[in-house]
Amino acid sequence: MATTPSYDNGREEIRLLVKKINDAWLDCPPQKIAAILGQYFDDEIVMKGAAFKNMGRGKSMCIKSYQDFVQQADIRECTISEPDIDIFDDTATATYSWDMVYTMNRKTYHEGGYDLFVFARKQGRWLAVWRAVLPGSRLEQLKAVPHY
Repeated sequence: MATTPSYDNGREEIRLLVKKINDAWLDCPPQKIAAILGQYFDDEIVMKGAAFKNMGRGKSMCIKSYQDFVQQADIRECTISEPDIDIFDDTATATYSWDMVYTMNRKTYHEGGYDLFVFARKQGRWLAVWRAVLPGSRLEQLKAVPHY
């Protein structure tokens, strides 16, 4: 028998978890990010980038990627859509789009893309076990260029 997605059991919990992850890197100082994100990432989380290129494995590496970005970039604007969430037993996915304007090395960038998280329920807690950060298409990025 095929497993069908559950549309109520745990969706709000996953939505809040995604919000806490994004609030941590958007609103907290870099030195506090590790303590916050460490609660939500599995020790062996896998991170993928554009074209699903392997960016690394492990909680420390994933947390460091957030810390490095916020230490190097001055985020001027960031919009994150509500996540689309599917749950299958003890596995959940959350996908959402993002659009960001930031300055790094005295250059301003306007980028957009998508995040895909996979969560596993372990000992009653949801933990992120896999994340992909996917850039939007070049056409989408060109259309989104700010007119300052």
